[in-house]
Amino acid sequence: MKRSQLLVLACFSLIALPAIAQTNDVEIDFYGRIQMSAAYLHDGDDGGLNVASNSSRLGLNMSYQLDENLTVLGKLEKQVDFAEGSGSFGSRDAFIGLSGNFGTVRMGYFVSPSMAHLSSVEEFRDRIGDGRNMLRRGAMNLDRRYKSSLGYQTPNMNGFVWAIHYGTEEQDGVTVTNDNDMLSTSLQYKTGGWTITGSFQQDNRTDTTIDGTRFSVMKSGDDWRFAVLAQQVSGLEEGDMKGWLLNGRYRLTEQVWFKAQVGARSYDQQDNESTLATIGFDRIISPRLTVYTVATMTNNDSAGVASVTEGGFGKSLPVIAGNDPFAISAGVSFRF
Repeated sequence: MKRSQLLVLACFSLIALPAIAQTNDVEIDFYGRIQMSAAYLHDGDDGGLNVASNSSRLGLNMSYQLDENLTVLGKLEKQVDFAEGSGSFGSRDAFIGLSGNFGTVRMGYFVSPSMAHLSSVEEFRDRIGDGRNMLRRGAMNLDRRYKSSLGYQTPNMNGFVWAIHYGTEEQDGVTVTNDNDMLSTSLQYKTGGWTITGSFQQDNRTDTTIDGTRFSVMKSGDDWRFAVLAQQVSGLEEGDMKGWLLNGRYRLTEQVWFKAQVGARSYDQQDNESTLATIGFDRIISPRLTVYTVATMTNNDSAGVASVTEGGFGKSLPVIAGNDPFAISAGVSFRF
């Protein structure tokens, strides 16, 4: 079915919604996260002490219940750099949607299914040693919020949840071709502590098409979690890329968790392989306050340029090909 036909069907579906007289108030929840860390970063030649804001954010969640089965949703989130005082609205999720027995439909700028997939598995999200050091670089980017996009997610159906997300255009301005569109989809199944997820992204460009797939298995218990994720991306200048993550966490005491993660990536290009190893401790002071320490290192082949600060750490450590960067950090995360 053509995209234009899908759009027509979506419009008729919205028009067909019944008129509902409601006097319910709009619920608005203000929230945020301040996450800061001090880190010693070494690029393989030299090192220094840095203070970084690790994907700190402020946001608003909005909801308006039309009836018991239909709710209007809205979200506006801003990333704020508490280390350097920068940030702008729209840099994170910004959308409007409808949620009901049919599932959830959203329109705007928000996380793709393939990005949500990795986030659900990652142990060091927005810290040094983030798995995106292995699984994201340049055009190899399955962790995006799509511009000018439409998304749908089913309700939970006996443990299965399916999501699809279409970005109409990655370039700014009006499009009459959709030549630079993107599509992402995922299917997840949960049962008895097991979570099995597969996701796919197609990134269309005028000169190439980049396809990426991810598959993960995760098992969770009361005091532990273990996960493995595999990724493959084709259509890159360096040739096809293969990567993986293996991680886990274990509760040492009521308040302290030990975390560990290893990962690797390789390209068809000769001598372009990298590996990553990360360990850390989280101390949960309260449900809103966590302090943590992390140590990580990357090993690169002669053509490898993987870093230790990719993702949401807040500062980027450039790496010369063949160098082996490492870092240690201590940080705090405050949610409100």
